[in-house]
Amino acid sequence: MQLVPAGESHAIDGRTFRLDNPAAVIATSMRPGIELAVDWEHAQDHRAGDGGMAPAAGWITELAERDGAIWGRVEWTERGRASVEGREYRYISPSLLHDKARRVVRIIGAGLVNRPALVMPALARETTPKEPEMDKELLAALGLEPDASKADALEAVGKLKGDLQSAQARAETPSLDKFVPRADYDAALTRATAAEQTLAEREDAVREAEIAELVDGAVKAGKIAPANRDFYVATAREEGGLERLKTFVESAPQVVAKSGLDDKDAPGGPGALTDTEKAVCRQLGMTEEDYAKSRNEETA
Repeated sequence: MQLVPAGESHAIDGRTFRLDNPAAVIATSMRPGIELAVDWEHAQDHRAGDGGMAPAAGWITELAERDGAIWGRVEWTERGRASVEGREYRYISPSLLHDKARRVVRIIGAGLVNRPALVMPALARETTPKEPEMDKELLAALGLEPDASKADALEAVGKLKGDLQSAQARAETPSLDKFVPRADYDAALTRATAAEQTLAEREDAVREAEIAELVDGAVKAGKIAPANRDFYVATAREEGGLERLKTFVESAPQVVAKSGLDDKDAPGGPGALTDTEKAVCRQLGMTEEDYAKSRNEETA
């Protein structure tokens, strides 16, 4: 018997139904091992959901396309056959699912009725079951419109899963042109810190030697009293202090008379280290013997 006519059909209440792709509807409706129930007055739609009885009058065992329409083979139960043959029920009405464009997408069963929606045998009951409405909050969370379909929601979820997997892959294997392994970063940072510290120590040693040479020269020239040496050294260590001390020494008058020993060799005879050279040794961590040896080799 015919279940869904070809093309567009108009119901008594003004609704329209359109069958565009019978083969797809058949493939979606019939599943291996599952037959579609035919009941009385669509009881399976109205009562089964509430736990009520919805006995079958027959079973649709096969669907086929004929000239764009869908036909079904029905095996009746004893009671169902009696209802049909006794003319208690004269029409068969399929339960259809359709999309927003009113295109039929699936047949989920049928019912024996006496008030079909269409003026022809066996089409659709007056109240065609619709797909359950999607949760509005869920659709909003997925960034979809309120009237989005289940297929739209599934597609959005699939995209989110793909984005999550891509993010996890990037986190597990970050790009080397943007990130470096933590161990390599720590090693490079340690080397850089050590290099900066070594450079700073060398700069401090050179600066201390320069300060010592300037202050000791000023003491020797009588411009600074020996008792004030530590004060001027501390002053020179301040920010900008060395330049200020140089300016001071250049213009300062002699305030301490020479002892007459200024032109004599340092204690220990010729070749002995001056106080300035000893200060340089202390800053560089060298022994006086190594410094003297290096100096003598340079002047030989």
